[in-house]
Amino acid sequence: MKRILLLAFIFAPFVANAQKATSQEVINQLLRNMRGGVEVVNINGRSSFHTYVGTGYKHYFRPSNAYLFPQADFKWGRYDVGNGYIETSSLAIPVLIGYELFAQDLIGLNVFTGGRYEQVLHSSHSTNAISNKINNTQVGVLGGANIRLANRFGITASYYYGLTPLFQDGTGRISSFSLAFTF
Repeated sequence: MKRILLLAFIFAPFVANAQKATSQEVINQLLRNMRGGVEVVNINGRSSFHTYVGTGYKHYFRPSNAYLFPQADFKWGRYDVGNGYIETSSLAIPVLIGYELFAQDLIGLNVFTGGRYEQVLHSSHSTNAISNKINNTQVGVLGGANIRLANRFGITASYYYGLTPLFQDGTGRISSFSLAFTF
C-alpha cells in the first residue's frame, strides 16, 4: 500500500498538468522526450552496465525557465558482485526539477536535480553463492545536465547516488554515471 501511495504522489503533478493539456499535446511531449541510454553502475568498487529507455512529461513554470519533469524508465542490467552477478529488470521513476539556462534554435542547455524511485521487477542470480537478498525498492538522488541540439536531439549526462543499499543486509551502496540520448 505504501508503494502505491508513493507512486500516486510522484505522478500527481504529471496527471494534474496532463489534464490541462490536450491529448495530442501529451503525446507530442512524451514522444519528444523519448530517450535511451547507458548507466555505468559502481557497487562496492565494481563497475557494471545497465541500459534503459524511457520518456517523461516536462511542465514549465512560466515566465521563469524552471520545470518539473517526471519520467518513467525501463532498465535492464547486471550487477557484478564479485562471486557472481545479479541480472535485473526494473522500472525507475525519476522526478526532476530543472532550469533551462538558454534555448536557441541551434543549441539549448538545461541543468537538473531530483530523486529517483526504482522498483525491481525481476532479478536472477548467476550462482547460488550469492546469499544476500536484493532490495526490490531503491531510492536515490541525482543531478546532471542536458544539451539539446537543433531542438531535436540531445545528450544528457547525470550522476546518481543511492540512498538505499542494493541488498537487504545493508550492503551494496550504489552510485552511477549515466549518458542518455534523446531523440
